[in-house]
Amino acid sequence: MPISAPSPVRPAPLRPEAAPADVPKLLFTRGGHYPRAIAWFGARSFWGHLWHLAASVIATEDIDSRAWMRPSTPDTLTRKAAAVLGGRAGAETLAEALDRDVWIDFLADTGDCVSVSHEVARLVFMTYEVQDPQKPGETLVLPRGDVLLFGGDTAYPVATELEIHNRVIVPFSRVLEEVRDGKPRVILGVPGNHDWYAGLDGFGRMFRERRGTVDLVETSAPNEVVRFAQIGHFIQWVEAFRVGRYVSKRSTLPLEGYVPVQDASYFALRIAPGLDLWGADRQLRAVDFEQRAFFSSLRTENRGVLLTLADPAYAFLEPNPAGQHIIDALDLRLEDDSVLVLTGDTHHYCREQIGKTCHVIAGGGGAFLHPARIMRQGLPQPAAEFPGPKASLALALQIPWQIVHGRSGFLVHLAAALLYLPGFTAVRWGGAPPLVMSFATAALAGFVCRLIGGFRNRSLAVYMLATIAGLMIGFMPMLARMTFTAAGGLFDAADLFGTRPWLVLVVSVYVATLVFGAYLTALTVLGIEQHQAFAALAHPGYKHFVRVRVRRDGSGADAWVLGKVDPLSPSDPVVLVDQFSWRNEGLSAGARSAMPASLLRRMSSDAAQQQRR
Repeated sequence: MPISAPSPVRPAPLRPEAAPADVPKLLFTRGGHYPRAIAWFGARSFWGHLWHLAASVIATEDIDSRAWMRPSTPDTLTRKAAAVLGGRAGAETLAEALDRDVWIDFLADTGDCVSVSHEVARLVFMTYEVQDPQKPGETLVLPRGDVLLFGGDTAYPVATELEIHNRVIVPFSRVLEEVRDGKPRVILGVPGNHDWYAGLDGFGRMFRERRGTVDLVETSAPNEVVRFAQIGHFIQWVEAFRVGRYVSKRSTLPLEGYVPVQDASYFALRIAPGLDLWGADRQLRAVDFEQRAFFSSLRTENRGVLLTLADPAYAFLEPNPAGQHIIDALDLRLEDDSVLVLTGDTHHYCREQIGKTCHVIAGGGGAFLHPARIMRQGLPQPAAEFPGPKASLALALQIPWQIVHGRSGFLVHLAAALLYLPGFTAVRWGGAPPLVMSFATAALAGFVCRLIGGFRNRSLAVYMLATIAGLMIGFMPMLARMTFTAAGGLFDAADLFGTRPWLVLVVSVYVATLVFGAYLTALTVLGIEQHQAFAALAHPGYKHFVRVRVRRDGSGADAWVLGKVDPLSPSDPVVLVDQFSWRNEGLSAGARSAMPASLLRRMSSDAAQQQRR
């Protein structure tokens, strides 16, 4: 008689510690397993930029795959989710089908360093014991969510089938082997820009509902990393294209125990009486005509909304145009409507109260860290954030040294060398005046720095910082030559072998890269540009996810944000980053009465534009 394998031992619920104070922490543990964190000034990131360019060209040509999508109605999606969870058939909402509260695990911006992804998966698949917000003095166990909800950007730098497999499916599957409980759960997701870079190919293989029974193309087990080189993959694609074949991919990207139920990149689910869960998608630059029509009928029902976005409506304590566009397209008014917004894209935690709306950024699913707003004079104070401005400032000051020593790759060093090469050649062999070439190099460097500071940013600070950085970079070779000449005999040996000019070039590249890093740091500290510097830092800390309890009567939701400051440190504890409750008051009557006319005008305009095309 065969002996069955013993069932995994389920650990007791963990009691998280209190959230740490906002204090600087300089030493963090980094991942050492393949695939490691993306070097954002490295070759792999450059490959991602090319995918971005291709996706942008397709979008510019108005080729929108969402036009072919036919999402399930909210009632149909609810029935499918209830069937997966074993709920009562025919119930109008998921809470009524289960006859209890509904639990949702929300995480966003996953799939960067595989080591960090593994620790995030441990956080998500664990149960916790906390103080019950509705019963003071009593504890409450937070079970794993009935729904695992991804809030965009499933993998980096491009969410292809291979990257999602290696950076999400593999680490999550390894943890699921340890906590397997046999209960089926629902998985949902909205796509971010990195999902769209791959045309939703990887996204669809992970989140689209399985249909029928087919022979699946599986090239590896779900817990086995596939090593591949991007150049090699490109050569494989060219060869397949030449002979009229295709590169084989996995038909699906499954997570054991989680069942996808959605048919489109956007959805609506009846989560509880008087409360819907919406997922919107604007990653082809706009919320499309079909999607607006889909949500417009729901907008008139006056139900409360738990809204999932891949772009925050407010980021770094200011309105974010991309997220604001979604809110406007859905005819929501955050100040008047009672909405709980869960979003990512910005890789930190921040909770703000915007009128009646609770706006939560929780982009701590595994990607590199974004800072909290460091200088915030005149800006509102958030209700909670992770990390805070002091910790963010301490990390920002490390950025120049991390960039110059190759932590983020060597494309900046290469760009500096190419920037100097024409002037270096013209001065050494063409007899060009060094001062003229220095000014020309400074002008080009300043122009590039100005673009990085934000093309639409017209503040005087950007121009001043870009000018200073450009002059320092442009005149660095001239200053290095003068320094070596003044040093005299110290460099006679270099003169003897004819290497001093090349030494000048090497020193100039090193200092120019350091200056560029300092420029990015200044942009971040001053609140001018918040993304580039910390992307280069590729920081592994401050990871988190949100566990939401939707009350069975639909009156509101309670949420607990659980995370780790240094997720790869064995001694780092799980902390309760934040805990909050949200009350469902429905959508405001005033906004609803104004909605149909405005939406019809937009829909008519969109239809007219499509006819002209």
